[in-house]
Amino acid sequence: MKRYFPYLSQKFKPKKLLDSVALVIIALVVFQLLAIGVIFSRMIYDIVEQQTEKRALQAAKHIALIPALQKITQGTLKLEALQSLAESIRLEAEATMVMVTDDQGVQISNTDRTQIGTRFATPEESRALRYGRPYLSKTDSLKGAVINGNAPIFNENLDIIGMVSVGYLVENVRQVTQGYLEKELLYIWVFITLGLAVAILIARGVKRATFGLEPQEIANLFQEREAIIASIREGIVATDIDGVVTMLNQTAREQLGETLLNEPITAMFPEINFSPVLNAGESILSREICRRGTEIIFNIVPIIHNGQIRGAVATLRHKDEIDLIAKELSQVQSYSDMLRAQTHEYNNRLHAIVGMVQMEAYDDVLDFIAEETTEDRLLIRFLTEAIPDSALSSFLIGKYMHASELKVEFKIDPESQMLDIPEHLNRHHLVTILGNVINNAFDAALAGQGQRSPRVELFMTDFGHDLIFEIADSGSGVPDDMLETIFNRGISTKGGEKRGYGLHLVNNTLKLLHGGISIQKAEIGGALFIIEIPKQVKQNEDN
Repeated sequence: MKRYFPYLSQKFKPKKLLDSVALVIIALVVFQLLAIGVIFSRMIYDIVEQQTEKRALQAAKHIALIPALQKITQGTLKLEALQSLAESIRLEAEATMVMVTDDQGVQISNTDRTQIGTRFATPEESRALRYGRPYLSKTDSLKGAVINGNAPIFNENLDIIGMVSVGYLVENVRQVTQGYLEKELLYIWVFITLGLAVAILIARGVKRATFGLEPQEIANLFQEREAIIASIREGIVATDIDGVVTMLNQTAREQLGETLLNEPITAMFPEINFSPVLNAGESILSREICRRGTEIIFNIVPIIHNGQIRGAVATLRHKDEIDLIAKELSQVQSYSDMLRAQTHEYNNRLHAIVGMVQMEAYDDVLDFIAEETTEDRLLIRFLTEAIPDSALSSFLIGKYMHASELKVEFKIDPESQMLDIPEHLNRHHLVTILGNVINNAFDAALAGQGQRSPRVELFMTDFGHDLIFEIADSGSGVPDDMLETIFNRGISTKGGEKRGYGLHLVNNTLKLLHGGISIQKAEIGGALFIIEIPKQVKQNEDN
């Protein structure tokens, strides 16, 4: 039998939030109303009973003061007259029974005539006959339990000559109470109906507040949210409308080195004005800040729901990671430029060959092909012997073709060699460094071609413990006042927007490789960039 209980409990268990909330509220309302009903019923019964007792006692006192009744108890009036008087008094008092006794407790008048002549109570048993005090009592009759109000009868000399007892059936008290209970049950039913309507409204309000999601769905979303936040590599900080931090993920704690949960976000980022975000709904994007010696890209956007600002979410990301992405894009761009230069150069050569063939100048065609291929073969042979690394040699071939397209003389020193490039050295980093510096040299040489023909020279050596690259250009050089800031982001000798990123990336990449870069005056008139990259990195520095 027990095995069916879990099945039944699961079967009748509410599965929807609306049903659960409504059921709980209705159950609470019904319980409270029934409890109040029971308490009020008892209170009503007690009140009616007390009023009945007071009524019986007051009626007995008033009847005992009737002069005619004093004559009856003294025997000066006939019993028939006494019975008629008692019945008229009972009807006027709406009592169940009226009884009169003599001074010995013998009934001389009673609504129930069969009780006349019997003893109701001895003087020792009745406080009214013994002490002359009115009192209440409960007795049994053929009709049921009776509440009696008893009062003594005095003569002119204040002697006790009898007693009057006025009784009301307890059943009458219950009937009066039942009348009140019927109204009370009606009110309870009305309030239960109202409670049901309110419960449904509250449940629907909760449903709207939770976007129509059930509790299990909310729990699943919360678990997914925690997992997503934990897996995001960016630091995340969330605030409410007052700018108080309500959530930080582990990455943000590591980046900031402190936990300011439930604290104002202005205490965490005092250099940023958050009023436009929290008051006007504006966003702050790509703001650079420094924490614990590391540059961080800070973004914050407002949380807007139904047109109202509810808070804000900020993201933190190490600038080095963004720089790495920029380096990768720079490398792709470099490869693209190489291919475009080669394609353009070979198209020009093919056009020349096609023209010679159409003119039937076959000897000139052979001489042109021999001349072009000889120069390329010499360059490829030199780079293959001096630079066995295919990534670096192919990169330099591409730059050579690019220089030819730009009409810049690009000379690689014949004494150059790069035979001992360490395996651990990231080729992407190396191409990024050389590509940005050589491109800047091309631009500088072209900018200064009014003074001298554009020329760029490259010297490489792996002699010793470092890889050394020297790039010289025939441009106007780097002004003395910019030597200290030329590697900062946004600083450039060329001016204009979106400049000053190449050398900044070069400097950051060299820091990753524990290398360095310096600037001198070149013999050919422009700037000479000297790049040094150690072949081996000490273990403690690597860590």
